[in-house]
Amino acid sequence: MAEKSLGDSIIGWYGNIAAKNLDNRPKFTRNWLMLGFRLETKKVEVAPDKRFLPSGQHGYALFMSSVVDAMRDAENSVVTSIFTPPEVFRALGLKPMCAEAVASFVSGAQAEGAFLSHAEGTGIPETYCSYHRALMGMAASGVLRPRKLVASTSVACDANNLSFKMLASKWGAENCYIDVPYDVSEEAIRYVADQLREMAAQASEIYGRRLDDALLRQLVARSLETDDALERTLPLRRGRYLANTMTLDMMEMLDLQLSLGTPEALELALGMESDFAKAKRFSGVSLVWAHVSPYFLGSIGGILDCQPTAQIVASDMMFNHLTPPEGRTFDADQPFEAMAERVVRNCFNGPSTRRADTLVRLASETDADGVVIFCHWGCKETAGAAQLMRRQIEAAGWPVLVLDGDAVDRANCMEGQMSTRFSAFMELLASKKEEKERAHV
Repeated sequence: MAEKSLGDSIIGWYGNIAAKNLDNRPKFTRNWLMLGFRLETKKVEVAPDKRFLPSGQHGYALFMSSVVDAMRDAENSVVTSIFTPPEVFRALGLKPMCAEAVASFVSGAQAEGAFLSHAEGTGIPETYCSYHRALMGMAASGVLRPRKLVASTSVACDANNLSFKMLASKWGAENCYIDVPYDVSEEAIRYVADQLREMAAQASEIYGRRLDDALLRQLVARSLETDDALERTLPLRRGRYLANTMTLDMMEMLDLQLSLGTPEALELALGMESDFAKAKRFSGVSLVWAHVSPYFLGSIGGILDCQPTAQIVASDMMFNHLTPPEGRTFDADQPFEAMAERVVRNCFNGPSTRRADTLVRLASETDADGVVIFCHWGCKETAGAAQLMRRQIEAAGWPVLVLDGDAVDRANCMEGQMSTRFSAFMELLASKKEEKERAHV
């Protein structure tokens, strides 16, 4: 296991103070954590990480500012699941936040253990997704203030429905659940679009705001433009140094979900396109990553984070709704249908073969050397499909590592074992890459 840096020690001290005061002083804990988050946001704005490309610096700052803003503004924010279309809320002047973003913040502060324990003390089982347990722990402790509305879709996990029902019940809030059919069809898209209209009407009534139809079309048009720009980066990622980290990759993925439709998200995607086109050549191992990443594992981060020998080149969480060869069915003139199409076509919706197809396409377009499927603790969707996806991806020609761990709870990761398996896999890929290059000489 990697040694703790001075920065880790300071963060650990900061998180420990939050944990010690959680049960008896939730308001202090909230203010203490928010102070740290705001200071970190300012630090990122004033002194961005020079290792990152300009787009990476923008993505990091956007994540920090947007999530902190949503967390502290209880009156004008909505708790959503990660793939719930955010344009509806932004057209009403509301800020979306999700379990993955909130849990990443408390995990980054090394305070996740206290919130996970608090959730378990209220009856949430230990086997539940740790992202959702952290969110429920924050709500149950009073650190996360109540919202008026919680909204989710059945994509990408079965925890969404249970978590958001419990959260709405505890807060006395309204709950909206979007049921997404498995089949990709125009009928399914229209079915989801009607539910999104109901969600918009529900949110409009709860917050006493009129939905601006013109603004919604503008947001959706920008979302489609963002998606197009992001997809254009795929071939540009081939053999290019992306200067990313596991943390940055997660942040940019969340930016492109929660901030989708905003000028900032479009700027991020266009910035990636510009930066990658000019990026220096990369001769190391390129990985496609499936699912979330355990950014706090120093031994794995030391191999992947801004390193010349290995990098994550794409992930299925970021590229979750690639445009089909025949093009989209709906555009911004029908905004609810366009948003619904994105959700229905999400690779986390439907059979595991759809997700494996996406991973194969990502590996092919980026000329990746291998695929890592990370089975996050409590995610039954990924754990159940991992071996099926592995066989399909290997049959298509790419080596696969299935790695079990936890992207939130440090105490639940066997870092030594994970590091050993990951290092061996990377050595295998490096050897195969050398053989391939010698064969082409």
